[in-house]
Amino acid sequence: MYFTNTPPLNSMEAIMIRPPGGVQRGGGKNRSPYKYTKKDCDCRFCLYYRKKNGCTVPVCTVLNIRLSCGAASLRETVKSAFSDVKHIPFQRRLSKIYQRKDDGSMIFQNENHKRIFESEKMNLHKPSNRSLAVLYLLTADHALWFKTKRYMDRNGKVDLQSVHLGDISTDGYALWKAVKELQTGERQISLCELSDSDVISDRAFHLIVQAVTIAHFGAAVLNESEVRHV
Repeated sequence: MYFTNTPPLNSMEAIMIRPPGGVQRGGGKNRSPYKYTKKDCDCRFCLYYRKKNGCTVPVCTVLNIRLSCGAASLRETVKSAFSDVKHIPFQRRLSKIYQRKDDGSMIFQNENHKRIFESEKMNLHKPSNRSLAVLYLLTADHALWFKTKRYMDRNGKVDLQSVHLGDISTDGYALWKAVKELQTGERQISLCELSDSDVISDRAFHLIVQAVTIAHFGAAVLNESEVRHV
């Protein structure tokens, strides 16, 4: 060894210089990562939690872990996804829509929306978070899904140039613009538009912000999802 000359220290040095993620030669067990439970993720155990004031950080630092075991609410997750947005009218509308602290899990439009989404998700090959968000939006509107489903490949990418919407509802068009922004990264809907209920309905607003949340955090947002008509 380079720095040690006794068997115990030699073993320690061998561990320290081993490449990250490498398996020690000569045996050992590969253990699966620990699976956290809701009890593990009780906020009262967190270093940032205070008995009187609750959480003292604006965004939970372990939200991904809490999502994986169903310990984080939809309200908290959506707000975290948009925590960097400083547009006051948008934040005001977001708070109004998600003001219930006991808000349940992911909101699907109806049973049909959930059924189609889950079915089509199974057909995708290793979809990205953005692809899942796109699928969530497209399957939320029957007319939009009918006009676009044939142009989606196995990776969840839509051939945007081949889609011709024709006659479609205002909500459907808003969802389509959100789909294009999620897939291309190019701005299609401004924060001013999202803040205006006369331009973007509450139904479309719900779907769009939840799709962006899926794009941020992935399928974990959909854990134990429920159906609500919004």
